[in-house]
Amino acid sequence: MMTWSNANLPASFSQRCRSLSLAARAVRQRAVMRGGDLDGWRLSRLMREADTDAQVNVAERKFSAWLRANPLKGTVRENGAPE
Repeated sequence: MMTWSNANLPASFSQRCRSLSLAARAVRQRAVMRGGDLDGWRLSRLMREADTDAQVNVAERKFSAWLRANPLKGTVRENGAPE
């Protein structure tokens, strides 16, 4: 499991947005598999729609907390996509 901290974040804002968008797919798939995980679905939507620095910061923080509570099977690449 990868933890997100400022040291692990991609350098540019556009890379951070892309990473969140890619990771949102794994969160959404997990929410669908659980068949009613509205918190996971809402998080994936927040991650996909983040388009300001403040929104990206909030989405990254919530994703980090979600990962600690819901570890993904396998690993997550540095860009946020599942392997």
